[in-house]
Amino acid sequence: MKSLNISEAAKQIDTYLRRENSHPYFIICDDVKKFDELKKSLQLGFEDIYISKFCSGDCLADTDLLIEKLNAPERNAFFFGLGEYIYFTGQENILYALQDRSFNSKIIFVCRGITKLLENLAVKDCKFAANNICRIEGVGKISVVKYGSDIEIPTDAQNFSELLELAAQGNSSMTVRTNLPIVNVKEINTYFEEIKNRDSYFSVPPDALSEEQWQEYFFDENCDGYSSEHWRSYAAGFKNKISNEYLQFVFAQSSNYEEYRKNLLFALLNVDDEKLFEKYYLQRKSAINGISAQYLSEYITAAEKVSDTIKYLTDNTSEERRAMIKAVQGKEKIPIIFEKNYSAMKDYLTEYDFGNREVTEYFRRYKKIKLCNIDDEDFKNHVQEIALTRPYNNFNTRQTILDGLDKNAKLYWLDALGAEFSGYIKIRAEQMGLSAKIEIGRADLPTLTSMNKDFFDNWSGDRFVKNPKLDELKHSPEKFVEDGKCSEPIYIDEEFNIIDKAIDDIKKSLANKQTDKVILTSDHGASRLAVMYGRENKYRMNSSGEHSGRCCPINDIDDKPTCASEEHGYWVLANYDRFAGGRLSSVEVHGGATLEEILVPIIELSLSNVSEDISIAEDEKNTAPLQEDDTSFDFFHD
Repeated sequence: MKSLNISEAAKQIDTYLRRENSHPYFIICDDVKKFDELKKSLQLGFEDIYISKFCSGDCLADTDLLIEKLNAPERNAFFFGLGEYIYFTGQENILYALQDRSFNSKIIFVCRGITKLLENLAVKDCKFAANNICRIEGVGKISVVKYGSDIEIPTDAQNFSELLELAAQGNSSMTVRTNLPIVNVKEINTYFEEIKNRDSYFSVPPDALSEEQWQEYFFDENCDGYSSEHWRSYAAGFKNKISNEYLQFVFAQSSNYEEYRKNLLFALLNVDDEKLFEKYYLQRKSAINGISAQYLSEYITAAEKVSDTIKYLTDNTSEERRAMIKAVQGKEKIPIIFEKNYSAMKDYLTEYDFGNREVTEYFRRYKKIKLCNIDDEDFKNHVQEIALTRPYNNFNTRQTILDGLDKNAKLYWLDALGAEFSGYIKIRAEQMGLSAKIEIGRADLPTLTSMNKDFFDNWSGDRFVKNPKLDELKHSPEKFVEDGKCSEPIYIDEEFNIIDKAIDDIKKSLANKQTDKVILTSDHGASRLAVMYGRENKYRMNSSGEHSGRCCPINDIDDKPTCASEEHGYWVLANYDRFAGGRLSSVEVHGGATLEEILVPIIELSLSNVSEDISIAEDEKNTAPLQEDDTSFDFFHD
């Protein structure tokens, strides 16, 4: 069928109007602007009828009512929307019914969207083609998006009737919400589909996020300032807006958000390049700090299966820190990466000068053996020797030291805080902006709280409430393994937490001007090695051993063991033996006279003067020559 210009079409329509022809006339006009030009050129006083008026809301047209209207028009009429109606519904029968129908007035149907259908009718019916149809030049396209009921997006039309009204007015691009199964429209039932509709270059798979997340992303694409675990941090990769290189690496390995969450931990296991590993490790540690533990235990299990487990762990979580402790059990050589990845343990193991070479060396080795669970025969023999020489007598008593300190200071009693933590506390205090002056004193024997609480009760100044948590920890094996045993010293990590919290409490007190100085000390220490190495000695006493056999009440018929000290009505063991009858402990024990049980720190803490160097007490300086190598226990190595 030939396309006509406006003047040609006007002539054909004029001919139709002058003939005695009761059948309707059809104008194919996909370009609505062209029809407006045609209508002006005709200057006809026609009535305008719209098919949308015969659709009640979201329903199809009432054809009976439509036919009734067309049979009794007040004057000749233009009918709009028939083509669009057929285009959206596929109901061609209404066209056939109208084509052959005779009306009392002239009816001209202005049709869009059904050009091929009308041209086919013209080919089949030459009379119809000659007298009742024409095609106006110009093209046009109808584009409609139909949204599902779950998509909360404003639409141009709220039902089918409104869609037809808009189409009949010449709109070519529209959106609609309808329950009718209309055709020739693009249906969008999810927010992801709408995002794709909005950006045809968006190449992300639909399961990358949940529908709820896609909905949020649709209304707000901002992905800046969220935690690395948040889905928006993953979504930042959709627009190449991830700045952290490790997170970029994780994103590239993750086809959806759940994979991304898991890969935040696991992706590091797939990095082989050492230089890249170092960079990724640090970026990952920062990125995963504080994230949920959903995949943590699974990751730790995977890391434990590789030979260099510690390399893939951080000190962000207690689970990882404990896994690192487990990884060095039984090892006489520990990789340097352990010191690097577990900063608190590095602080603990850092050598502290006690001003006495023998004691300094003792605690250096003691801490390593405690950590690694090593059966060190050389160290055990050394303990047997000092059980006779008792170097702890070279130190002043705790009370003597306290008597020489400022009585206006506030006293903090952390139960069971032994001298082994002196170096750790010094480092931690300085990291928290505190000045720490440390002296080492000896507790009263036996090293029981009942024998070592007068220092607190008799303190004339202000005092904190006694903190029992460290002591409770050492008497709580059930916290670490189900069978009540503690074969691996994973509790060390909790020891650090308790001490850190105590220092933090002290700092808050100082910062709030509650006091100018705080003295941190304890009643006694505790021994892990007495649990590890302990065995019943050969002496049989009339009185049973107490506190895991670390001490025993003196009896007239008992023979005093050479490795025991006689104090306050008790025989107190200075080696790792135990008297028979004492209930065994599986974490740590006190009551005896080993250096770790009897020596305690007395630490004067105050806020550091940031304008001056932190002062160090004279007796803290490295005055004693230290042994450079410990041939029995090689700790860090490359």
